[in-house]
Amino acid sequence: MTAMLTTILGLISALVPAGTNAALIEKIIEALIAIVPVVVKEYQDLVPIVRNIIGALKADPSTTSAQLEELQQLEVQWDADFEAAAAAATAEDAGD
Repeated sequence: MTAMLTTILGLISALVPAGTNAALIEKIIEALIAIVPVVVKEYQDLVPIVRNIIGALKADPSTTSAQLEELQQLEVQWDADFEAAAAAATAEDAGD
């Protein structure tokens, strides 16, 4: 699964600087929304890739204001999910 997610994120990363448009950005955001929960739960080593994709999309002049808002919401959810995962791991470690 890690190899598959890494490949998918690599393809998405390659698409971002390749002259994006609002329709492509929307598809990338949809893919990120689907992938982020899996990355948060299982594959923290992929976090930098996802963060770079989000940053590149936010910097892209083709990104609409609605898409920027969607990316910001994704980042907020992402941060909350990581905080929850960290708290759960800390509680689990304390219980051992």
